[in-house]
Amino acid sequence: MTMLLPDAFSALAHLVDEWAIEDGHQRYLKRVSCTMDKILAFYNEVFPHAENAVAYINQYDYQQALPPDVANLRNLMYSLITVSLAVELWGQPRVKHSANTILTRLS
Repeated sequence: MTMLLPDAFSALAHLVDEWAIEDGHQRYLKRVSCTMDKILAFYNEVFPHAENAVAYINQYDYQQALPPDVANLRNLMYSLITVSLAVELWGQPRVKHSANTILTRLS
């Protein structure tokens, strides 16, 4: 059976299905569609593990594909970064005074 997260972070495994989002735009959409209560619950649970998670992820060579459990951990950290703006700066899921604007990146 494949582990969702490395053993040291197994307490966060229940968050993987909802928050280990690989695509940056999808992470953004998740943030702006959540309530602050949901964002704060995620932030408060994951933030205490962030420093150790980053150190763990940094053991891997980014030129190689990450194992699935480590990729999930990385994606949780990316989601943490995305929601941290709502928690630490704005106190709401969206940028202040942005109404219902959704940012889309064109390439």
